Amino acid sequence: MSEDIVVEFRPIKKIVIFEALKLSKEDFFQRLSLIVMSEHPQALIWADGLLLLMFPFYPECDAVFEEAKKGHMYWSSVLYTPMPEYKPIHKMGGIEIPIINQTPSLIIRRVAQELKKREE
Repeated sequence: MSEDIVVEFRPIKKIVIFEALKLSKEDFFQRLSLIVMSEHPQALIWADGLLLLMFPFYPECDAVFEEAKKGHMYWSSVLYTPMPEYKPIHKMGGIEIPIINQTPSLIIRRVAQELKKREE
């Protein structure tokens, strides 16, 4: 039975971001608090000196599914703010928000680098 299982790795080849919004830390965490209060748990992503909050694009159409099969990923928006040093937790009032260090992820690291280039 296990001989019939095929495992295939397909790297992401392209990421399309429809909106990238750089925020101050204060605005970033204010928006995050609204998301947390709406009971939509979020994990924050840190890479290459940026704190990121990504919102994937999930349209229910065959065209996007076909693009995904080609290795193309779509995000409706990315909110980000500079955070030079990684911290595993951010405290907001009585809530602790986890921050995941995604520096080992080539994809996330590349997105962070491209976002930083926009500021140059």
